Amino acid sequence: MTTLKEWKERRPASDLKETVTFYHPAFGYYRTVNNLFSAATFGGDSYQPARFSVTEPAQDGTATISMTITFVAGAENVRNTLKLWRGAQRMSAISCTYSVWDNIGDSAALNAYSLYVKDVSLDANNVTITASLTNPLSLANPIIYTTKDYPGLLNL
Repeated sequence: MTTLKEWKERRPASDLKETVTFYHPAFGYYRTVNNLFSAATFGGDSYQPARFSVTEPAQDGTATISMTITFVAGAENVRNTLKLWRGAQRMSAISCTYSVWDNIGDSAALNAYSLYVKDVSLDANNVTITASLTNPLSLANPIIYTTKDYPGLLNL
């Protein structure tokens, strides 16, 4: 299978539509499409316009696979949505799906990558999200701390 980088090099970049979908039970689905001025439908789902850039993982042979998504325009909506992920709801990860589409209205993406949100950093203008293949809630923590076993973790 060709890598995303190789595939993009063979196609004109102006024709491709990039979408990012976040999902968590706390806020449901949050769908955005890059570089459009109005909402668009892909695969039967409506995506809201946003301006973001995707930095793909380095092709240096390391085992760490992560992707950085920086939201510039529309960052306030992303910020407010991700702030709904708080308290006990943080015991499940936010999933992220990055898809590349050929045309608006297509029923299937050309390429789609399912990732987990690993890190979110916010500043006054941008929201930067690091997504990776590994669920960050399962790393370096063999014990799942629950409020039943550890009532001091209860966030009221």
